Amino acid sequence: MTQNLLPLVLAEIGRNTLVALLGCALFGAVAGAVGTFVLARRQALIADVAGHASLPGVCIGFLLGEALGVGGRTPWLLVLGASCSALLASVSVPALARLRGVGPDGAIAVSLSFFFGLGTVLLSSVQSHDSGAQGGLRSLLFGSVAGTTSADIVALTALACVALLVLVTFFKEFAALAFDESHARSVGLPVRRLDLLLLFLLVVTVVSGMQVAGIVLVVALIVTPAAAARAFRGSIARIVSIGALFGVLSAIAGVALSLRFEHFPTGSAMTLAATAILFATLLLRIRPTRGVVT
Repeated sequence: MTQNLLPLVLAEIGRNTLVALLGCALFGAVAGAVGTFVLARRQALIADVAGHASLPGVCIGFLLGEALGVGGRTPWLLVLGASCSALLASVSVPALARLRGVGPDGAIAVSLSFFFGLGTVLLSSVQSHDSGAQGGLRSLLFGSVAGTTSADIVALTALACVALLVLVTFFKEFAALAFDESHARSVGLPVRRLDLLLLFLLVVTVVSGMQVAGIVLVVALIVTPAAAARAFRGSIARIVSIGALFGVLSAIAGVALSLRFEHFPTGSAMTLAATAILFATLLLRIRPTRGVVT
């Protein structure tokens, strides 16, 4: 029975759609897990900056691909451009915050506004490019599974796997840093380097999901499932696992909704699904976790 069911499922939804769904589920898992540490370190707004700041990098990657003759929609060029601009914007926030009269909130606002404004200007130039290869590039703002190619999914999967590998390798260090920075310093952990590594992990996660979740809304898939998971008690490993599960459910539900209803952006659908999960956990009246230990 099971052997006969799988070909029917594949025939119904299509092999490419199934691959895209699995790739989105992987991104959701990584985003929910990484988001747990992002929230604990109070870097949710940095994630928002990284998401918006990836737009100019995408546009520059497109223009560079056209200039080199390899095609502006080459996924790895778009990913490289997005990573560089997102990382630059994220690093600029603490630098701006140290300036007199700016402060952390002002630094975030200035960085986000500048990079996203630059991105919209570059996007206008890209949209008028003579090559015609820019079709569908605007869908990066709100995400679109229907517009993804197999190369896009390969890039997403590779980046998500890199993020997952880093997260697993430095899990104990991130846990110590996120929930007890003083203890982390006392045992000799390199706090500044770990913060930079977490920032790198955040940027990789943002860039991996920009095609399907959208540049504007990708931060919601990092923060919202993690916020819902923090309503549960238990060890940090348990909360991270719950965040990953909520991320997977949000991604799958978002993809299903966007495929079922035409012109429903995937990123918006994922965000609504993640928010619904968050509200459901709040309605359960589970007290927020305090003093989680590893």
